[in-house]
Amino acid sequence: MCLGMFKRTILLLMVFVSLWIGSDVLGGAPQAVLDDNEPGLQFLFSGDPDTTESGCEQSGDRAPQGTPGKVHNELLDCDNWDFKPTNWGQASFLQGAFVLVNSPFSDDGAWGCPGNRYDPAIGNISGPCNNPSVRAVTTYKNQSAGGDGGTFAGTPMDIGKDWVFSFDFKVEIVSGDTYGNDKLFDIDAGGRTMISLQGTQRFPGVGASSFRADGTPDRYRLEHGNGAGEGIFTQIDVALNQGRLTVHYKADDQRFDFWFNDDLLLADFDTALKVDGERVYAADFIQLGGGGTSFENVLFDNLVLGVLATDSCGPSGPGAAGVPGDFNCDGVVDVADLGIIGANFNGESVTYTDGDANLDGTVDVADLGIVGANWSAAQGASLAQALAFGELGSLVPEPTTFALIGAGLLLFARRPRGGNITLA
Repeated sequence: MCLGMFKRTILLLMVFVSLWIGSDVLGGAPQAVLDDNEPGLQFLFSGDPDTTESGCEQSGDRAPQGTPGKVHNELLDCDNWDFKPTNWGQASFLQGAFVLVNSPFSDDGAWGCPGNRYDPAIGNISGPCNNPSVRAVTTYKNQSAGGDGGTFAGTPMDIGKDWVFSFDFKVEIVSGDTYGNDKLFDIDAGGRTMISLQGTQRFPGVGASSFRADGTPDRYRLEHGNGAGEGIFTQIDVALNQGRLTVHYKADDQRFDFWFNDDLLLADFDTALKVDGERVYAADFIQLGGGGTSFENVLFDNLVLGVLATDSCGPSGPGAAGVPGDFNCDGVVDVADLGIIGANFNGESVTYTDGDANLDGTVDVADLGIVGANWSAAQGASLAQALAFGELGSLVPEPTTFALIGAGLLLFARRPRGGNITLA
């Protein structure tokens, strides 16, 4: 294929990808930065999930509170797995017969609690993971929250700065379970809950893991509040069974956004929490799962609570305020950025500014998908104008081009996770 035809195929591929996934897709959920001068929390849950080390069995002995070098309930004799926060934060409580499991979000495992099942012979759920949960508090880098590890109060986040809480998760409701997942997370301040994403166990009678009257699974409610301090439960009418959840506190107006993967599910909501008549936003404690009797199989990975990333566009990415696909960092995604992809297509040892939009080490059709997703949101010129500019209006793609389009869509749908924690 000649160079001119190659460039035309590249541009047409971008157009089809953009039209397929919609032209109103923005850059996605905000990201957290762990800053040396700010409190935060980071749980990576790392190790070798396929280890054969003795003591790492799910039935192994668990560490009691205060065991030197161990988190409460961590496997006592398993040294190949790390269930402690990394640099920022302190674990206060881990519950359930959890182990390190293979993760769909990272190569080094995740906190998992598998093994539950429905036993028709006795008519209930049996297994090692009744009410699995993770609790931890925020700290400055490599500092202790004090106490013996059982504290429920950390170093509060600065409410004068945006902060972001996010984690990857997967929930599998056991067949026959009439409880469903109790909740997915709490964010607390000063020992009281600000925001909670709740499942059915707190409010039974509406179907397993559902707040829908017809029992539709994997539905939750977000507990928060409005400006008058009245509690509100907002039903999240999207299946939440695997992906990434993100809460963004916005200091300018003291409101929150709630994201699932890169979809904004609820914007500009407030919390009902007040202390001494004043609304509270200084997060210092999180909990994943738990809260009541529930028997799901769960995993959690890549938990981070930190200030909003505000890095500028450059080789490491578009920056928090930038648009993915803007490789020349001029504020728009346009034909100039397509030229960068064309010049480096299939290249390796590349950076973001070379066209590696998803930072996976190469420039390929997945990066084209990201450019297409952000094209019309980032510039005034339409895709049709771009086609006319490239004299491509009458070009009909070959079957091989359609194959590339399909590959690009698949790769875009499998956008990698676990690489969105930035260190300042």
